[in-house]
Order: sequence, then structure tokens, then C-alpha cells
Amino acid sequence: MNIKIYTVASIQEGWKRIKEELGEDAIILSIKELNGIFEIIATSPNSQAKEKVFAEELIGLKNFVKRLEEKKIEKELKKQIEEEVLLSYGYIVEKYPINIEGKIELNPLSKKYIFLFGNVSSGKSITVVKLASLLKFEKQKKVCIASFDFYKIGGSESLLSFANIMQIPFFQIKSEKDLILHKDYLDEFEHIIFDTPGNIKDLKEIEKFIQFISKSSQAENILVLPLTKKETLLDKDVQYFSKFNIHHLILTKYDQIENKLPLYYVLGNFNYPVSYITNGVDVPQDIFHMQKLVEERVI
Repeated sequence: MNIKIYTVASIQEGWKRIKEELGEDAIILSIKELNGIFEIIATSPNSQAKEKVFAEELIGLKNFVKRLEEKKIEKELKKQIEEEVLLSYGYIVEKYPINIEGKIELNPLSKKYIFLFGNVSSGKSITVVKLASLLKFEKQKKVCIASFDFYKIGGSESLLSFANIMQIPFFQIKSEKDLILHKDYLDEFEHIIFDTPGNIKDLKEIEKFIQFISKSSQAENILVLPLTKKETLLDKDVQYFSKFNIHHLILTKYDQIENKLPLYYVLGNFNYPVSYITNGVDVPQDIFHMQKLVEERVI
């Protein structure tokens, strides 16, 4: 394996030199920046080493972007550097693409109990409404909404308003007793979508109860991740919510990101498949199955 170190004024200059000396198959192993000067370590690997090198270079780019977020630099310079990083990342994904097909949840919304998890401001509650709309109007299923999220001011009221408009039954669940009280009526529905509190980690009794019922064989547990969130915070969310036996992800706020870097990050770093992507607040629009977006080459 031929490894070289390049010290250049920009990533674009680095790429030019790397491709001239190492060829089109050259791979970046790491990128470091100090006082506006970039140190790029690149290699021209053999085919057997490509998978290992790809993983290493993704880590290198991830760490570089992380350092960018931590640095206090001028806005225009930050934008320029981010664009250069995106060009590099885009080249990597094109050269050694992420297996998107293996990252798609092909049969979402198939279980009776559908739990949506997500941190505060993840877009979770509006996603509950969109899923309820999909099930009722597109799949012709008998569906209801049940909310554990009575801690957020106005949260349940907003859900109730949407449910009334769509003529979908709505239940407020504040304790295990409420769930038992409504059990016979809830059993009549094909799907029950549960909205959980965004601050569930601060509500130990509710956390413990929901964690228990989310382990049911009839439960489908979905984690809602906003693509606008920093990588470090996405990591923390996935690490925390994994205790709820997450089956797949829904990615929100796709319309609010400037490039596809956050999407690449989620697909490349988390082991959960993606079922839907949302790109707005319109109901029942603005939610798309991942498979459709891939087929239409949107992603």
C-alpha cells in the first residue's frame, strides 16, 4: 500500500495532487487543519484493503467536521471549508458507495403497537400524525393515536387537533392504569401509534414502563432523528434510545439541511435501517418512504 502525506493550502489542491500522484483510486485516510494549512494522508490501496480504508477515511472526515464545529472561525471561511469537505465526502461515497439498499426498512408499520421515540424538537409528534394519516388513508387501516407526552405544553392539544381533523381516535395515557382502562377499546384497532415524551430520560417511572411494553412482540419501535442535529448529539440520541429495542429510523427536517452530509453520516454510522424521510410540516404530505427516494434517485 502506497501512503503519502500532503501539506496543502486547500482540500481541492490536495485532491488534485493526490489524483495526479496516486491515481483515481486514491483514498484519503485523514485530514487535519492547523492555521489554514491542511495535512492530508492518502493512499492507493489494493482491492482487499479498500473496505478497511473506507472505514478509516470516514472516521477521518467525521473527526474533521467535528473539529470544524468546535472551532470559532469566520462564517464565510467555515462555509468554504465545509464545501470542500462535502466535495471530498461526495467523492468517497461515489467511489465506495454506502449500501443504501441494505439501509432501507422495507416493511414499516406492520406491527399493532407503533412507538415513536425521539428527543425534544425532533419532529416526533408531527411524524405521529403523518404515520396515522398514511395508515388510515393510504393503507385503509383502523388506527388510533395514544400519547404518553402530557409533559410538553400544548403537545397533546396539537395532536388531538390533528386527530379530530382526520377523525382518528385519540387517547391520553398518563399511567399504566390508563392503558389498562382503555385496553378493550384499543384492542379493536389494527394499529395504535404511541407518542412518547421527548424528555423521557428525565421521567424514570414512565421510562421504565414504556421500556417494558416496547419489548412486546407486537411492538414496532421507531426512533425519529432530525438531520439538523449535530453529529455528537445524534450519537447520544441513538446511544440512549437503543434501550427501547429500536427497529428502524425516521429522518426528519430533510428540507432544512444545506447538503447531504448529515444523511451520509446517519447511513454510514448507525446500524438501524431507515423507513421514512420527512421534509416539511404538511400533513399528510411531506413524508416519503426511503425506497421510493432511492428509486427516484433523490438520494
